[in-house]
Amino acid sequence: MRPGSKVLYLGAASGTSVSHVADLVGPTGTVYAVEFSHRSGRDLIGMATHRTNVIPIVEDARHPLRYRMLVGMVDVIFADVAQPDQARIVGLNAHLFLKAGGAVIVSIKANCIDSTAKPEVVFAREVQKMREEKIKPKEQLTLEPFERDHCIVAGIYRQT
Repeated sequence: MRPGSKVLYLGAASGTSVSHVADLVGPTGTVYAVEFSHRSGRDLIGMATHRTNVIPIVEDARHPLRYRMLVGMVDVIFADVAQPDQARIVGLNAHLFLKAGGAVIVSIKANCIDSTAKPEVVFAREVQKMREEKIKPKEQLTLEPFERDHCIVAGIYRQT
């Protein structure tokens, strides 16, 4: 993410991390922040009143067609949805909004996807699902010791 980037942030919550992304992309960039929870969405909307480059969207990221009129093509998708079907959610949004060669950053919380499997197994499965969604993983980092059983995967979207 750099100044001027257009970012689709899935799982925006109350907007704390979104505000940092908004600072990174600056006034010429845009952050489309999607959050499902109405309570968190209220806080997100409040934060966005102070940041003109954030467009809050209170909607389910599983249904990107519901917000397609609000979101343009983006350079980056940042996903922090913590759902068992998060790779599918990222794929649905990438196919609609992400430019070819665009970046994908996914936060994977192993216990939110499969609490019965070892985190390494969950991470490997999610990376494979990302590949099936035409996302080529470039880097995977564990968040230990800061967050247990979490990792970040960064990749590139290939439409073909």
